[in-house]
Amino acid sequence: MAGENERTRTTGAATPDEEPTKEELQRRMEKTREDLAQSVEDIKVAVERQYDSVKETVTGVLDYREHFKEEPIVWSLGALSAGFALGYTLGYAHKNIKGSRHKHSEVAAFVDSMTRDLSTVGQGLVMPALNTQIKALFGFDFTKLLEEMGSNKKRSAKRSGRKKSGAKKGARKKIGKTKK
Repeated sequence: MAGENERTRTTGAATPDEEPTKEELQRRMEKTREDLAQSVEDIKVAVERQYDSVKETVTGVLDYREHFKEEPIVWSLGALSAGFALGYTLGYAHKNIKGSRHKHSEVAAFVDSMTRDLSTVGQGLVMPALNTQIKALFGFDFTKLLEEMGSNKKRSAKRSGRKKSGAKKGARKKIGKTKK
């Protein structure tokens, strides 16, 4: 038995028949604590790396100002395209709602108010800055071009209105002659 106790002390492991000694249990507990502490430390390091990676990615994506400084024309054209697409979509929806016999819906009221607000902002803030940039880059006045396009539409609408009324008069004359 003395040989077995001596063997247990030197190897640090109890035989299967014997219960571990107090020192052996304390040594195992200390080893387990160290392993747990190391595992927790490894997890912390891994989480910190992931956090830094995600933070860097999100910061790069959300910091559009740097990208805008590098490619202002691309970003401006993208914003202009998105604005036209949104405006066209809202205009089409508004036209369909106004043309229907239904009451003035909440959607139509929302589109009306948003259109008025965006128009005010666009005319006051965006158009002057955009006009300056277009004039510098391409050499023409964008505001005047838009005004000319708007006045041409009004003129052509008046002309087509006259043609319709003239066509109606001609049709009435023909009908009147056939009735006689």
